[in-house]
Amino acid sequence: MKPLLWIIGAAILISATYFLIRSRIVPTYQVNSSDFARVLDQLSRSTSNPAFAAFMFSTPDHPAHHDVINIQLSLESGRPGFDWVLLGPRNIADEKRFLEFARAAGYEPSAEEMNGVRYLRVETGDLVRLCGDIITKMYGLPKTARVDMIVQGFAWPP
Repeated sequence: MKPLLWIIGAAILISATYFLIRSRIVPTYQVNSSDFARVLDQLSRSTSNPAFAAFMFSTPDHPAHHDVINIQLSLESGRPGFDWVLLGPRNIADEKRFLEFARAAGYEPSAEEMNGVRYLRVETGDLVRLCGDIITKMYGLPKTARVDMIVQGFAWPP
């Protein structure tokens, strides 16, 4: 009888651990630039803090995992904005390139810092277009390119 109780107890413990780990995994979605307007709309309706949509992608000339580019749309003090987060190696390496690209397109990124992380933020202008142009014009990926997205503070898909 005792070995059976041990087996049942172990099975319950393994199941509980599995569901705990699974519930903490952030779902990743695949989107392209045609989805950015809906993402921004959903994000803008959020009342959560924090609320963001982070887009991650690599380019054919830098396909390694550590070369992933991260851009995001987020809410700060209730205002939507675009963030170039200076955390990953590729974002740090391409900071100047991003600034030149954004300014040439008429955007004026401001240097910000939160929780010890530096980032460049744009709150005015067409944020959807900025996201799409970074992927297609700055990095040369096609408009149909799928990028990974994780969200916090709002539901996706809508």
